Amino acid sequence: MHLTSEEAQSLNSVCSFDELAEIAISMLARVKGEHAEIVQICGPMSTGGCGDFKKNMERFNRSIEVAQVHGVAVFNQVLFQDVVIKLCNWKEGSPYPMELLEVFYGRVLSSGHITKGLFLPDWESSVGARWERNLLSGLGIAIEDYPSSWLDEAS
Repeated sequence: MHLTSEEAQSLNSVCSFDELAEIAISMLARVKGEHAEIVQICGPMSTGGCGDFKKNMERFNRSIEVAQVHGVAVFNQVLFQDVVIKLCNWKEGSPYPMELLEVFYGRVLSSGHITKGLFLPDWESSVGARWERNLLSGLGIAIEDYPSSWLDEAS
């Protein structure tokens, strides 16, 4: 799953999580017809996991790649990460930006386009992944562990 050149260009002018969510939902709506199921991988990025943002993101990216190799249509939220960091003015160790969850992820997950959450090991250590799991559960969206057979491939 990728951004069109127009969607990618529009990221440059985003000033709010609402605007960012609009781009993500537009991308999801565009690809929804091509895929019966769109999955979001959930797990540690900025909190928990390896205890290091860079290591968490490497693991997260690799987990997305492996799922895609296995034919899973994945909403790749990493495409939005640079804008998220800019909007949050985030630095490792900063307080968690709840607006990111409540506005961006809240709107994306409530859009009806995400059909399943795949949770990486140690998801419990992540503020965001715990919040996502709670929301997905409340929305009645399927929740599964990331397949253990894929974990070796993602390492």
